[in-house]
Amino acid sequence: MPFQVNSDKYRYMGPGAQSMMSSRLAWVGYFEPAPAASAARAGNRIPTTLSDAQSIMGQVGAEYLVTGNLDFQDKQVNAEVKVWSRTGQTWSKTASVPVEGLVPALERLAGDVRTEVFKRPGDDARTAAKKEARKDQQQQGKAAVPKNAEFIVGDTGEAPVGPSGGPVMNPQFRYEGGTETPGRWQSQSMRFAATSMAVGDFVGDKKNRVILASATTIYAYEFYQNTLKPMAEMKLSVRMKTLRVSLLDIDHDGRDEILVSVVDDPEGNAEPKTLIFKYAGGKFEEMMKSVKLYTAVVRLPPSYKPTLVGQRKGFHRSFDESGLSELVYQNGTLEPLRKLNLPSIANPFNFAYLPDGNNYKLVVLNEYGYPKVYTQDLEAQYSGEEGYNSSAVYIFEEDRLPGMDMGRRESGTEVFYYIPIRIIPASFSGNGKYELMMNKDISVAAQVFQKFRRFSQGEIHSMFWDGVGLSLAWKTRRIKGTVVDIGYEDLKNTGSKQLLVCMNTYTGVIGASNEKTVVVAYDMDTTAK
Repeated sequence: MPFQVNSDKYRYMGPGAQSMMSSRLAWVGYFEPAPAASAARAGNRIPTTLSDAQSIMGQVGAEYLVTGNLDFQDKQVNAEVKVWSRTGQTWSKTASVPVEGLVPALERLAGDVRTEVFKRPGDDARTAAKKEARKDQQQQGKAAVPKNAEFIVGDTGEAPVGPSGGPVMNPQFRYEGGTETPGRWQSQSMRFAATSMAVGDFVGDKKNRVILASATTIYAYEFYQNTLKPMAEMKLSVRMKTLRVSLLDIDHDGRDEILVSVVDDPEGNAEPKTLIFKYAGGKFEEMMKSVKLYTAVVRLPPSYKPTLVGQRKGFHRSFDESGLSELVYQNGTLEPLRKLNLPSIANPFNFAYLPDGNNYKLVVLNEYGYPKVYTQDLEAQYSGEEGYNSSAVYIFEEDRLPGMDMGRRESGTEVFYYIPIRIIPASFSGNGKYELMMNKDISVAAQVFQKFRRFSQGEIHSMFWDGVGLSLAWKTRRIKGTVVDIGYEDLKNTGSKQLLVCMNTYTGVIGASNEKTVVVAYDMDTTAK
């Protein structure tokens, strides 16, 4: 049943708590939620006596009825869960916690119901372990946090390890790290401003290397003796501007192809194109003729393997209204395989799937970079109020009425759509819980001027679904510069993945011509869970 909430401010948490409790208590083949149509028969009735509860269970056809109450008092919330059985037994338990601790408290109450009411085998030990670890940062309800002195846990500012790799002196101290901080590697400065980065095996020798893209040039590097060693570079047409570079083995020959999504004639008709290259003999070779598509690589369910997706330009909009398609390489070109079921605001660059047990959440960034979370059925569940993954890479918004296109743009009246940097889903623990890594740009000027897209600082945030919304699991220390792309790959070829950040140095509001590119790698110690 829906949770009763005594506060208008937190009224929205009632359905969220109901959904979360329903999913946590489900035990396939033993205890499963009543179908929505059956539950609807109860209407909004809330039982006050055992006879009321039994009457509702008779209408619904249920063996158990679970009700809840959330009593908000200033910064505290008293949560109560009550279980009624058809045989006349009742069970209840309460928890009083700070508002920000409500989700973990509901997790604990759900665990107690599974153990004490449903007698689910194996839950006794798990519940006891949770009680012992409630003050530990790895408790159920909080996402796993890789150990690195450059990471801050949640919103507390607490570091999982100290700046020298040892324990923190005081959990309230905020460590900013330094040049001797372990777990962080930084490349040399490269004399161009990057727009995108991709890491993978494009040579075919089972070793990862990195592709960097500037506005009109593609570069290949390899990690060698603690630096990035140049391998090759290729200039594109001066009429082209890169949007995103991706790596994927589309022809299944054992090495990744380099896929470059560009806009051709960016100040005129602005046609999308995808260029595909192979790396051979120390240079880039064109694999096939370009196709008029925006493309990107996304992990699609149910396998979550990297998959190429694409979308055409619309007749009167930037992106084709018919949506996106999964693409395959056949007959020497890219062919659509199937349409993807996505919200109308989705395009190849702004969405990711977040695995959630046997299901998933779909996360889409809107035009302002605010994350929106959908169910598999495209039911909106959450809208964020902070922007993420901003970039300076843009295309012109094509939003003109048929017959009103004059074939030119009026100076000063252009509307841009900024291509967000990629969203990275990843799991840092063995329990299959996934998080999303995104960049949070920090700039006062960008808050005032809409088209100001050079940020002096950024932070990588790892977000997890807590049953109600996206919550912060951990974040990096402040990154000095404009973050242009992120990745989660084994750049160093050590057998362990690193969090990779490609950024441009920030030299002031009018210093764009002096920007340089730097790649930073953070070791992700996920062994101690």
